[in-house]
Amino acid sequence: MQKTKFLSTDYFRTVRGLGSQLPELPGADVRVQYLVTDVPGRGEVRYALCFADGRLAEMPEGTIDDPCLRITMGYDVSVKIHRSELKPPEAAAEGHVTVSGDTSKLPTMMSIVSRPEYEAMVKKIAELTEF
Repeated sequence: MQKTKFLSTDYFRTVRGLGSQLPELPGADVRVQYLVTDVPGRGEVRYALCFADGRLAEMPEGTIDDPCLRITMGYDVSVKIHRSELKPPEAAAEGHVTVSGDTSKLPTMMSIVSRPEYEAMVKKIAELTEF
């Protein structure tokens, strides 16, 4: 199987497909705007993860209206997170990730991304991705 390039339109399509199959987690609703800087050949990439009841409902490229959280990180950090080489809380604690917005939504986000099913999805996506 041909791998998709990280942060490409095909990559986002793959994540949307797998993320929509996550098991339901009632009440786990969060809209997160991401900004990845220093992307080779592109500069910046913006996208969003919009979860409804723990499932990925939308993953638009670009910006969204009214995100709960805004997360900014460099490309290298994003790659490490998506390869499961670095956990998001560690990246934030080490100052590699900036989080702003309604930080009361962080526990909801963590309840989604810390599930074994989500971690398995990230691993599967990494296997299908060219970084």
